[in-house]
Amino acid sequence: MQKPFALVFASAVMIAVMFWLVPELTKRLGPAHGYLAVFCIYWFAFCLPMGLIFQSRRSLRTRFGLAVGQYRWVPWLAVGLVVLIGVVSIAKLPPGVTAVVVGIAFAAAAINGVLEEFFWRGAWLEQSVGRWPFQALGWVLFVAWHVPLTFAHGVVVEGGPLAMVGGAAFLGAVWAVIAWRTERIGWTVISHMGVNAFTFIGLVATNFM
Repeated sequence: MQKPFALVFASAVMIAVMFWLVPELTKRLGPAHGYLAVFCIYWFAFCLPMGLIFQSRRSLRTRFGLAVGQYRWVPWLAVGLVVLIGVVSIAKLPPGVTAVVVGIAFAAAAINGVLEEFFWRGAWLEQSVGRWPFQALGWVLFVAWHVPLTFAHGVVVEGGPLAMVGGAAFLGAVWAVIAWRTERIGWTVISHMGVNAFTFIGLVATNFM
């Protein structure tokens, strides 16, 4: 099996499994523990190992670099997204936000931002070998992975399912373009972590505390 096809296959299987796993775990374990279990499986049983499998050791040496070459707009766009999402998120913070909530949100954001970019941008960047349509397929599947999350029992997301999937579509497209242009994921990791840090505060305060 050629690696690009295997990458698509692995991603599609994961998404299909999540359509069963997300509602099942959140129903059996409760919203908080079930949602955490889903993400632990996703992070450490999928994103991390698949990211390692589909990227060479040689490419990993520079994959997290911050070099942008001629694309000097990249840092401004990556950080600008964080600032924009941060302002909107802070304005809509629910009651009950404490230092513990912020700490949990930032820790989850760090893990999610690094591992999602490692797989969805890093692995797809390597296997695309410069072919933009293949990376576009990766974006489609990245968005599709968020759909099963909308079936979680008892988990409330600001803006509902449309906001979750629509946000993933917009942000995922921006991060895909940055990774494609720079051939690295350093700035997408920073942007992803920052965006998640702010959005996860409300998620944690509403559902887990």
